[in-house]
Amino acid sequence: MIDLIKELGEPSKRTILALIKASPKSVTDIVDATGMKQPNVSNHLARMKQKGIVRSSKVGRQVFYSLASIEIAEALQGLVNADFDSANYQIELNEELVKQFCRSATNGDELECTAIVDRLLGTRHEIIDIYEELFGSSLQLIGTWWQVGAIDVGQEHLASAIVERLMARALHHSAPPKTTALAAVLGCPPGNWHSLGLRMVSDMLRLSGWRSYFLGANVPIESFISAVREHKPKAVMFSCPIEEQLPEVDGLLAALVNYRSENYPFTIVAGGYAIIVRKEHYLANGVDFVGENLKHFRSGFIEQIRSADDSISEAPKVRNGHKN
Repeated sequence: MIDLIKELGEPSKRTILALIKASPKSVTDIVDATGMKQPNVSNHLARMKQKGIVRSSKVGRQVFYSLASIEIAEALQGLVNADFDSANYQIELNEELVKQFCRSATNGDELECTAIVDRLLGTRHEIIDIYEELFGSSLQLIGTWWQVGAIDVGQEHLASAIVERLMARALHHSAPPKTTALAAVLGCPPGNWHSLGLRMVSDMLRLSGWRSYFLGANVPIESFISAVREHKPKAVMFSCPIEEQLPEVDGLLAALVNYRSENYPFTIVAGGYAIIVRKEHYLANGVDFVGENLKHFRSGFIEQIRSADDSISEAPKVRNGHKN
């Protein structure tokens, strides 16, 4: 903390910290936004990195700098102003941007999609908001386009692959979250290869401080139960977008409910179109929360768990936003 206060005593370092407090920045970003000389910026960053105030991460050929920890970010709250962003970085995350992103993704224009994400990362947009409002909304819109025949399967898969790569890019920029004692096991039932939405949920949990064990697609029931046995999570999550795969979902749910009754209580969370349209059925048969989209999952599940107590020994029962 003493080192941090000393750094704030120098105006140029205050300016740099204000910029990277808003979002990760490269040396070039900082030079363009402030007019400082590149050697001076590099020297300031190197010294602050040595003192544990900032950290660096490499994306392609570029090196981005961010605050070293959530504690540093909290200590800077109210002490610096992030008013130095270049006009080139201004971008509004709204419905029109989501449509632009989807059009580019379904056309295979990954460079344009990357530019949109990088501009959002270069402003004050939180990573978790980019996940919810850009990635999550884009997948929903792309799915709708496919359902009405506006795009074909190839375009849907192309766009999904671009979104998945950009999720990894965005997550790479995130500062280490303040960890909690909460853990979750997530996976797709046997035969379900549509894992991208569940991976978004897994990343959102990580950004919220959870330990997230994402098993991926097409997980055998015995492997799912084995992971629950090993990691002893507070929540177990699965999804299913296709109605034809519901028998496998029912088999997994029965196994989870049985394991829960014989061992310890944990929250069962489900999502995906095939489950959402049968929400009441699954809530009556062992599921505790049905997430309708990322926003609903974040507000109805993550925030409720967080507001209760991160260090509780048993996961609270949540039924679509209401604790029992």
